[in-house]
Amino acid sequence: MVCKVCGRSIGNEEANYCEYCGTSLRNNTSINEGDNIKEQDYRSTEKKEVVPEENEKTISFGSWVATMLLPFIPFIGIFVYLVMMCIWAFGSDTPKTKKNWARASLVVGVVVFILFIFMMATTLMDILNSGVDLESYMNSYMNNYMK
Repeated sequence: MVCKVCGRSIGNEEANYCEYCGTSLRNNTSINEGDNIKEQDYRSTEKKEVVPEENEKTISFGSWVATMLLPFIPFIGIFVYLVMMCIWAFGSDTPKTKKNWARASLVVGVVVFILFIFMMATTLMDILNSGVDLESYMNSYMNNYMK
């Protein structure tokens, strides 16, 4: 069964009301409100289209390319990129698509950074627990290569 108002498919064929929008699914059903009886108001049977917000700016291809190339600027690129990601993620005048992308990228970046730190710590602990004597290694290095 398909709701005539919201256009969604309803699994229960014997349902009286749409489980998504609450509209009566029976054509000749009336609703009692106290002593008043009103006929159910039916809207059009067409599906409602998702209309993008009018004030949302479209991000151009060149803007996306510049965004992706920003971290490759020598010396300062990665820092500028991180600052811009925060501005895009939490700024009020950033287009919604770029804001969502920046937020998702920051979350993924934090997760990757935490995993990297965890793996480095476990690797260092494995090296230290394996019985490697770092002091004798450093002494032999100094004796052999620093003469």
